[in-house]
Amino acid sequence: MPISVMDDNFSTIVETVQDGRRIFDNIRKAVGYVFTIHIPIAFAALLAPLMGITPTSLLLLPLHVVLLELIIDPTCSIVLERQPAETDIMTRPPRNPKEKLLNAKILLKSVTQGLVLFAASFGTYLYMLGQHPDNPELARTMGFAVIMLANLFLVQVNSSDCDFAVQSMKRLVKDRVMWVVNLGTLLGLLVILYTPLNAFFKFAPLTVSQFLIVFAIAGVSVLWYEVVKLIKKLRKSNAASI
Repeated sequence: MPISVMDDNFSTIVETVQDGRRIFDNIRKAVGYVFTIHIPIAFAALLAPLMGITPTSLLLLPLHVVLLELIIDPTCSIVLERQPAETDIMTRPPRNPKEKLLNAKILLKSVTQGLVLFAASFGTYLYMLGQHPDNPELARTMGFAVIMLANLFLVQVNSSDCDFAVQSMKRLVKDRVMWVVNLGTLLGLLVILYTPLNAFFKFAPLTVSQFLIVFAIAGVSVLWYEVVKLIKKLRKSNAASI
């Protein structure tokens, strides 16, 4: 895409290139996020009936799918697309203009993250359903809560391919919109679980220990990718030293 320079300041070109790379990066992150978060939703909706689970005991009812979609869209369009440029964005070589937005590497990452998240949420649901067959609401609540909380972790982890989630959060610590979206999601989950709305959504209130277990499972199901980032950093530093 040609660049039109409106002044004689060379830094304008540098800033324009950096902003273009940032926008392209953020679109890729948003697309990858959409793939990842829809895998546990789609697999849970398909697998539970195939396993012979009764309709009243399913993990995700149509109402829950709609609720998740209402959370996913603003997360994708507001949080990820507002991400600032990554620290290494101007040290990268020029991108091939014919390079596709979604390549095999990004697709593999998204599918892997989605499958791990599905295993965590659906596994939690199946375990609780086996322990409490007469209380499918509790099993559904724990499985659903894993997806909801993992969604918050997923945004921070996928905010950068090279920087850790803590570093990404520091860059946006003063961004009020990000805090509104994230805290709003968490507050919405608490309202659904601990108000009369839980009966409407076919949920059950969780005890403090159950909520902490769900929070831990959600964190592990996403934060494992931080280890992948660490391995990449170590390999890159070793290659640079050689």
